[in-house]
Amino acid sequence: MSDTQHYRFQSEQARRLAYQVVDADVREKLLEMAEEYGRYADLIETKAAERMAEAAAR
Repeated sequence: MSDTQHYRFQSEQARRLAYQVVDADVREKLLEMAEEYGRYADLIETKAAERMAEAAAR
C-alpha cells in the first residue's frame, strides 16, 4: 500500500467511525482527523507530480 493509499484509507476509516459515534465532540475530532489525512494524501500526490514533471523536463 502506498503512502497515499494509506492516508486515504485512514481518512475513510475516521469518517466511517465519526458517523457511528454518539458523542458530538468525538465525531467532530474524527472528522477533523479525516480531513487531515486527506490533506496528507493530497500533499503526497502533489509532491510526486511535481517531481515527475521536473524529471520529465530534464
